Order: sequence, then C-alpha cells, then structure tokens
Amino acid sequence: MHKWYEAPGIDRDVVFASRIRMVRNLSDLPFPVRMSASDRERVCLRVEKALSAVPDLAWTAAFLDEQEPGQAVSLVERQLCSAEFIAEPQGRAVFYTHDESLCVLVNGIDHVSMQGIASGSALPDVLNRVNTLDTVLDRTLRFAFHTQLGYLTQRLDALGTGLQPSVLLFLPALQQGGAVEQLSGDVAQLGFSLRGLFDSAIDPAGACYELTNRISFGISEADAVKNLLSISGQLCTRERQARTAFLQTEEAQDAVGRALAVLASARALEFSEFLRLYASVRMGVCAGQIGGVRVEQLDSLLFAVEPATLLQRAGKPLSAAQQQERRAQFCGAVLSAASFLPGV
Repeated sequence: MHKWYEAPGIDRDVVFASRIRMVRNLSDLPFPVRMSASDRERVCLRVEKALSAVPDLAWTAAFLDEQEPGQAVSLVERQLCSAEFIAEPQGRAVFYTHDESLCVLVNGIDHVSMQGIASGSALPDVLNRVNTLDTVLDRTLRFAFHTQLGYLTQRLDALGTGLQPSVLLFLPALQQGGAVEQLSGDVAQLGFSLRGLFDSAIDPAGACYELTNRISFGISEADAVKNLLSISGQLCTRERQARTAFLQTEEAQDAVGRALAVLASARALEFSEFLRLYASVRMGVCAGQIGGVRVEQLDSLLFAVEPATLLQRAGKPLSAAQQQERRAQFCGAVLSAASFLPGV
C-alpha cells in the first residue's frame, strides 16, 4: 500500500505535510506517570481492542519493549512518534495504519495520543479523520473530560481541546536568507513554535520545519486550525517570494544543477549530505528548474534513505560504507530520468 507522503497535496511546494495530534486519558486510571506495569499492559490491551472496532481500518502494532533499537528509531524517522516516546519503551506501544496516515501512541505522557497526517495543506481533512477516530475510541475507552477544563491531561499546554495542529514546511529560501530565526521569535509571541523537523535546530539540514499551534485552552478546534492556516499561509507567501528572488541568480541555479548532478551520480552518501542536496534539488523541482522527477518521489526518497529505516528495509546488517552506497543507489534510481533546465 502507498504511504501518505507518496500522494500529491495542495501547496506541496512549501507545505510538506499537515499533522493533527490529539491527546486523551482514560477516566478510570491514574495518569501514566503513576501507573503500574499491569496498568500499562491493561491500557494497551484496551486500546488494541477499541481500535479493532474502528471500521474500514487495519492496524499494525509495535510494542516498544519488543522492538529492536533500529526498529524503534525507524518509527521516529517515519514521523509515527517522537524520540522522547521511544526513550522509555516499557509498556508503550504504537498502533498505525498501513499507509501510516493515522497512528495511536499508548502510555506516553498521556494514555492515548492520536495522530493524523497527510501530504500538503490538508488540516481540516486531517482533523476530521482524527475526530472520527476520537469518537469511536471514546465509546469504549471513556476519555476523562471536565466541563470547565476540557479534556484532562498532565500537560498544561494540552489542557482544553487536547489538540495540537501543525504543518511541516519546506523553507530553503528563507533559511538561506537567514530569516527563520526572526520568524521563529515572531510566531512564538503568538503561541506558535517553529523548529527543525529532524533536529529541532533553527538551521536544519534539509530546510524542513514544523510550525505548531501550542494554544489548546480557551479556543475551539476549528479556531486552532484556522489560526495555524493563517500563519502558515503567510510563511508560504514569504518563502515563495524569497525563492523566486533567490533562484534568479546564476549562483543559485548553479547550486541546484550541481546538487542534482551529485545526488544522481554519487557512489556513496551520508544522510547529512543527502539532506543538504535534497533541499536544493527539491527547490529546483518545485521551481520547474528540474524536470523528470516529481516532488512526491523526492519526499518518498527522503523517508526511504533515513538511517534506521534504510537498515530495516535492507533486512540485514550493513556497514557504514554499505549504508552510504545503498543510499546513493536509491537516489540514482529515483533521479535517473531527472534533468536540469537552466534559465527556467
């Protein structure tokens, strides 16, 4: 089955993906920090049973204390959970659909954390999917709710709706111009965070960022999404303007052409080098300066060549040199028909 990132999406040139996270806690059990091992096991079993009643969806279960380290890291690389979640695997589980567009984390900071993700700008659609899942699970799990405080959680930043919408943004031109740090400070004053997707840095390799609305109390789900769309729309406009100006220079066009040449013909690639080249090539594809490859293919390549996922797909141990060679082979195959179109 195809994964969510293989599908086309609206505004995909800047909006890599739209994500909704929603946290819930069971009303008849203490918060996870106070639960016993038997309590954690019971929550996993109850969630697994509740998920089996969700119509038209099949789920894969990954119980973290049964996973090899590489398997757990691959879950993080595929955006199914955070590094913090796998750091304490005892009694924790990840349930996800075959296309990985929906997942449910169990026994993290909260009993249940639901996530929906889709390519491009699609927050309202993703919210509808997560709300549907929330409704079905609530029928049997009975989530804790207070008429004045909303959904109860240990995290003050999730109190109220328990909702945390975000968009994953590709901002290479704003990054090149040194504007991201200022933008991060500006949006923080409005209750948003802007951080690197892969390493939380202001200047991450790959130019991939996550913009998140951190306000969940005293605001409706619809307004939380609407406010995020407003801010992300402004960032999209600024990125496109900066990208147009940047790519008009011979230096920038030369960098795009060189990145394509290296990525398509390299014999070995470290992941950090791949990310740097990927950002230039993706920008060139979105601007029409590179033909013969679609942005969806590039993003699928990104997920395929991440270190732990690369090893998992190989199905056997690989030395560091073999991993770099395999990554380069993947890149060469995807970019075999790609061509640089200077002056476009």
